[in-house]
Amino acid sequence: MAERLTRRAVLKGLGGTVAAAGTAGLLGGRGFAAEPARLKFIVWNYQVQTVQQFINQFEAANPDIKVDMEVIPGNEYIPKIQLMQNARTPFDVLYVADGILAQWSTWLQPLDAYDGAAALKQQMLPVALRSMTYKGRLYGLPYFSSYFALIYNDRMLRGAGFAAPPKTYEEWTEQARAIKSKGLSKTPMLWPVKISGWGGIWVVNAMAASRGGRVLDDSLNVTPVALASLRWWVSTYKEGLSDPNGIELDPNTSATAFMGGDYATMLSTSFFAGPQWANDKDKSKVYGVTKLAPTPALHRTAGFARLYGINAASAHKAEAWRFVKYMGGTDKNGTYVTPKAWVTSGALTWGYRGVEKDPTVAASLRSWGADPAQVEANLENAVPMSAIVPFQAVWYSEWEQDANGVLQDMLVGRTPVEQGAQAWSAKAKELAARYK
Repeated sequence: MAERLTRRAVLKGLGGTVAAAGTAGLLGGRGFAAEPARLKFIVWNYQVQTVQQFINQFEAANPDIKVDMEVIPGNEYIPKIQLMQNARTPFDVLYVADGILAQWSTWLQPLDAYDGAAALKQQMLPVALRSMTYKGRLYGLPYFSSYFALIYNDRMLRGAGFAAPPKTYEEWTEQARAIKSKGLSKTPMLWPVKISGWGGIWVVNAMAASRGGRVLDDSLNVTPVALASLRWWVSTYKEGLSDPNGIELDPNTSATAFMGGDYATMLSTSFFAGPQWANDKDKSKVYGVTKLAPTPALHRTAGFARLYGINAASAHKAEAWRFVKYMGGTDKNGTYVTPKAWVTSGALTWGYRGVEKDPTVAASLRSWGADPAQVEANLENAVPMSAIVPFQAVWYSEWEQDANGVLQDMLVGRTPVEQGAQAWSAKAKELAARYK
């Protein structure tokens, strides 16, 4: 250890430019091979083996860098990172959710000035670029970007006489009524409502976006578009088209329930139609019949991104950028290595234009009922959360948690829509004033 410290001190004193032979002479003729920089990479526990494969590939192409991965359970991730940051625990690179970006931006490294960042920004889909930008600065590269889509059981729709999924909310109701009346499903509509990462508020966001509007306006009042979305959604519970017990289902448990084959439609994130979920041939009863369609109405939808960020306190920011560029952008040959791989391994869609044109990516999408051109169009048209709600406000996550509880009461009829909307606005204004 003493020899390492001595060598590093010498190199630092000489500006890090001394050749290996010269260094050996300075230290009495003993030669030292340059040690690789070590990066600590913090991730949540999703397909960790896949991530390790990416790390291995990066290290093989960059022998001067070693990456040590630390895995944190998803439900503990944000508080654990905050504790690590408060304790000044050293780490270099990490996953960042766009919903927490505003709060973490004070200690994340802006990436705009790094070599290659400008070119990558030009190729990014708008939803990815905006989700990773805060106050005009880019704080990450895309781990993936995703959007809310209509996931449907084609076999059940055809059994009720429908050749295509609904293109309007009225058609959606009509199809659900027909499916229920034919005894194909007791409650044809399934929704992720309970918060676990995200919940029913994101569904409302997607509905508002699909109608061309927002949920909260600049004065933090609930918009007419949001009210229309809420009234329609509540009506599906009143008619028995949506299961009231389903309000206790979060994104993952609702996706698991859909795999059981008892539902016709689910408005959720696109990857839940993938081969790890509804089109899992070994675990899903709707394998091969689950397909992906745009949201009704204007076919716009809410989108979001997860990103790779760099800790501004890192002692290896240059090396961290090389790693982040590989993981969230391109390799030395300009190839989107991990964005393409995530499609096939995790049904996670990408943050750059043109990825869908790769033959392997296109074949993977088609294998689980998704049209590559349609997926690209949905990503291109996806509206970032910050254009629908004050997603980047420091108080937003607190508002969303409270608003989701009010939403559950609205959906099952305990709270009238207008009263619930007023509660949403009042809470948003209270928080905005408190954090002003």
